[in-house]
Amino acid sequence: MTKQLLIYDKVVPVNRQTHRDVSVKRTTSFDFARDLNSLPIVDAEFARIALEMPIVFAKTDTGVVSLALLGASENRNAFVAKDGTWTGRYVPAFLRRYPFVFAVEEEGKRMTLCVDDSFSGLNEDNLGERLFDSEGTETTYLSTVLNFMEEYQATYNRTQQFCDRLQELDLLEEARIDYRLSDGKAGGVTGFLRVSNEKLRALPDDKIAAMFRSGDLDLIQLHLLSMHNAELLVSKSIEGDEAAGAEDGIEVGKAEEMGLN
Repeated sequence: MTKQLLIYDKVVPVNRQTHRDVSVKRTTSFDFARDLNSLPIVDAEFARIALEMPIVFAKTDTGVVSLALLGASENRNAFVAKDGTWTGRYVPAFLRRYPFVFAVEEEGKRMTLCVDDSFSGLNEDNLGERLFDSEGTETTYLSTVLNFMEEYQATYNRTQQFCDRLQELDLLEEARIDYRLSDGKAGGVTGFLRVSNEKLRALPDDKIAAMFRSGDLDLIQLHLLSMHNAELLVSKSIEGDEAAGAEDGIEVGKAEEMGLN
């Protein structure tokens, strides 16, 4: 089955009739993210992600999005171990919200909470957290999920505005990460954008002042700093790729797959 929204197989609206007796049992497995070499991130997590992963940008059908690079090979996440555990210190919010996601309709005016119906943790055996009680009222757990999803969506919208400003100021440039394997084979991570230092320094003072006050400069500095993780990411990827026989080189995500809604 073709996945929707990068990691979701079967997205359905959460319904008090359909899901009245359904519980959610969380697992420690990140197998659902094993095929991701990048994923969307929001500005609130730039500081944490910048310590472990390169932060880049990519064009989509609706604009530019910010991404965390997770691997240097196509369809391979270097942060997911063979047993499905996450090997990094920080788990991006895009993954932490799974199996839930918002479906945004009517130009962003209406949001419907959905769940991946294929998630193995969904059950009617009362294992984990119930979505609704016996009377069909949403539980504290479901209320917590809704609050997290609403906060995530608001932060996502704010991050999109930041990305839009980078594009409007023409600060982004095509970039790539080149690497060479121990056997001499070379590869590269392509298809992403980064902020150009030259273009940034060329901005007039009033633009720089506005970016400083808005916090955009902080995010740009975290992005540029995070690029020093590229060598570590490639090394981490190669360790797994050599064992799995993966092909060299990737292109970061397809534009039509980068939406969060």
